[in-house]
Amino acid sequence: MKLAELIKDIEVKEYLNFSDTDITGISADSQSIRRGELFAAVRGHSADGHDFIKQATDRGAVALVVERSIETSLPTVIVTNSAVATALMAKRLYNDPASRVVLVGITGTNGKTSSSFLLRSILNRSVGPTGIIGTVGIGSRETMVATTHTTPASVDLYRIIADFLGKGCRAVAMEVSSHAADQDRIAGLEFDVGVFTNISRDHLDYHETFENYLAAKEKFVKTLQQPGRVKEQGILAYNMDDERLVSVAGRFGGSKVSFGLRSHANVRAEGLEADLRGTRFDLVIGSSRGRVELKLLGVFSAYNALAAAAAAHALGIDLEDIRAGLEDVAEVPGRFQVVSTGKGPTVVVDYAHTPDALDRLLRFCRELSPKRIYTVFGCGGDRDRGKRPMMGSVAAELSDTVFVTDDNPRTEDPDKIVDAILQGTKREMGLVHVVRDRKEAIHRAISAAREGEMVVIAGKGHEDYQILKDRRVPFSDIKVAMNALKSSEVNYQS
Repeated sequence: MKLAELIKDIEVKEYLNFSDTDITGISADSQSIRRGELFAAVRGHSADGHDFIKQATDRGAVALVVERSIETSLPTVIVTNSAVATALMAKRLYNDPASRVVLVGITGTNGKTSSSFLLRSILNRSVGPTGIIGTVGIGSRETMVATTHTTPASVDLYRIIADFLGKGCRAVAMEVSSHAADQDRIAGLEFDVGVFTNISRDHLDYHETFENYLAAKEKFVKTLQQPGRVKEQGILAYNMDDERLVSVAGRFGGSKVSFGLRSHANVRAEGLEADLRGTRFDLVIGSSRGRVELKLLGVFSAYNALAAAAAAHALGIDLEDIRAGLEDVAEVPGRFQVVSTGKGPTVVVDYAHTPDALDRLLRFCRELSPKRIYTVFGCGGDRDRGKRPMMGSVAAELSDTVFVTDDNPRTEDPDKIVDAILQGTKREMGLVHVVRDRKEAIHRAISAAREGEMVVIAGKGHEDYQILKDRRVPFSDIKVAMNALKSSEVNYQS
């Protein structure tokens, strides 16, 4: 594509050395740029792309998009916001693929992944093959490929959606992180429905304040009414049981659908029952009602199902297809995933990594009336430090025994992470143990537990790695738990 065509939708401040050169691709990563591509210098949270222009040029970049005047012989376009410009260029390069699929974005602190899996199941049944983009990975039909970000970079997003189209997908369900909204990764995408699951403390290492965090989430909501859309204005589906989201919905001037357990929610659950056999409720949408036998476990799973149902309802899908789609989902990787050999304690692996998520998880476990709850968890390094004592307090309050261990320490001192967690616990109770080696902590918890008791392993869920400084080493809570159960079987028989 010619440079002039590529930048057609961009508001340009100034041109330098302009010539209408051929552009084979776009990249904001100077290390992966290929010869013939345009390099967009994007300012990030920890690095500024303008500092890597020479590296990009040496690797074969043939044009630049920047935010300030620079010395270069390459055709250069100066814009106000390189991140937005990058997204809009990708939109044109890939011929606006999102305009040709049903696109649903799901945001919120917790529940995004489960809600997207449930929605994909409904859309597969009612609309056609559906792609999914999120924390667990990227996939269409039965394939899933791991990703490093919940919401990929804008160029990757447009490429992925175009690839979905090429594979016959007619819809896409994608998670929208607060980082992605704040960094304009979703610029130019026209969502048919935006889902807001809930909001509680998270990512304050990046956003600094809860107000900034909420504002980033609401920035995504505002795209549903963005001027100049090709599609009709998008519809907001929001959790009516979260007062902060009621306020967000009040500020939203477009069409909206509420969901929750309240009697006046547009999409609601009545007669809710949740145990280790499943989650059952009457799904009520307007005057229609249908019994749902959900295979996923927990009250939080009911909320995720309602989020998916509300999005589907907003798209005009009938209740029977919604009900059947919800019931088709047998499991979401690392979300209240029960690991069992048929003997010993009930072992649950879950991604809960915020105070609110851990609280909901452990309270549901309490409702199942196990004889004892053993909780294994840690907190990630280089992330929100303020939530660590809060999570320690939740674990100590709702567990009988707690094993504080390493999560993904990254570049932080793991001992300092543990110390922060312990500030929230009453360690003198003798029920909190520090076992830094995560494998050992899981083995110790499972070997201590017996029939009728429960072991909860929280924080990493589906992840099959652990980040230690700059190394990513193989590690799966699920596999470690299964091996620990097998090695402890002799204890359960005695």
